[in-house]
Amino acid sequence: MNYYSAIIKQYQERVGTDKELPRITIESINMYHMFRLLDAQQYEKIAGYVGAAANNLLKAGCDFGLICGNTPHLLFDKIQARTDLSLLSIVETAVAAAQQLHLQRLALLGTKFTMQNDFFIKPFREAGIEVCRPSEDDQPIIHQKIVDKLENGIVKKETKQQLMTIINKMVQKDHLDGAVLGCTELPSILGQEDFKNIQVFDIAQVQIKAAVDQLLKTTPSQNS
Repeated sequence: MNYYSAIIKQYQERVGTDKELPRITIESINMYHMFRLLDAQQYEKIAGYVGAAANNLLKAGCDFGLICGNTPHLLFDKIQARTDLSLLSIVETAVAAAQQLHLQRLALLGTKFTMQNDFFIKPFREAGIEVCRPSEDDQPIIHQKIVDKLENGIVKKETKQQLMTIINKMVQKDHLDGAVLGCTELPSILGQEDFKNIQVFDIAQVQIKAAVDQLLKTTPSQNS
């Protein structure tokens, strides 16, 4: 619901009134079911599962869609191929925003599927931005905190401290100028206020802004 609330807030700010609302249709998917399919490398089933959800949105009359999570973008092209609904890629919007911020070297935190695969890192590197993974020892810690804690709304001080320690260690070791919160649950526990010397890059907010940009192109004003 954070996505929904943030889209509404930004939309109203952009149109200059809190008396208008865009039409938004939500199709909820079972993230844990998708994690199980990912662990089993059943990629076609995942593409079918998320693609079917996108088609439900298409039938509901939506002009475009966004997947409110980074991990499913591992199969973004396969999912897009299964629906005529235009999907807004969180990876593409993140790369464009990083370029605007002139970032050069970034830490990447996310689920193990995001950290261990190249679907997120490759487009950044093609744009001339280096993205560094956490150590093999730290990756399971990050994944476990996301899946067992943050996905369930459990935000604890010790979790925050562990994640901050990992990022600070990477900044020192790899000479980074930013950190990508590569899971849309991470902003619930980390933010720019936690780091003074690097840019904290919230891909959820970047995608939300892009979604509002698109909404303003496709949603007629109630006053028109």
